[in-house]
Amino acid sequence: MEKSGVTGPVFGARRKLVRAYVLTLAATIVGLGTIVLAPILRASGSRASSVLYACFAPVCHQNPGRSFSLLGHPLAVCARCFGVYAGFLGGMILYPFIRGFHDLRLPRLRDFLIVSLPVGLDAAANILGLWNTPNLPRFLLGSAWGAILPFYWLVALGELCASRNPMLTRNRRRSTTSGGV
Repeated sequence: MEKSGVTGPVFGARRKLVRAYVLTLAATIVGLGTIVLAPILRASGSRASSVLYACFAPVCHQNPGRSFSLLGHPLAVCARCFGVYAGFLGGMILYPFIRGFHDLRLPRLRDFLIVSLPVGLDAAANILGLWNTPNLPRFLLGSAWGAILPFYWLVALGELCASRNPMLTRNRRRSTTSGGV
């Protein structure tokens, strides 16, 4: 296997990365769908909505006053978390156009800090009771932060795909030597 450049993954690893990208994109769409589906199910009287809300409870406070509503019921996550998920989807959609699957460099730390600092400060100020940010700014700050996350997630997946897995290497070695024994 030949490398596709200094920053590029091995060709087979690039195919694995594309598969991982597609699976991550699909999982992100499903995740966003379940966030929106929860209030729809609750409005229809379905008990299944409780399962969806419970799935997101470990990662979000689900405070109805800090959440967008649909059909009179809050989404399964708060506005900031919904923004992170929506931003992640946006970043996933943009990733192939901005980086492609050959450039496995992390974004500059400065870019990460520029996006992370406002959302971190806003969250801390809300927790400390210094101010109470309305839902739309929470969503926008979360979206900005979520949009940069795929550029780290996919680089990590690319590195994982390009690295040699000892289990795979051992199995491959065993299969090539077993024919001669």
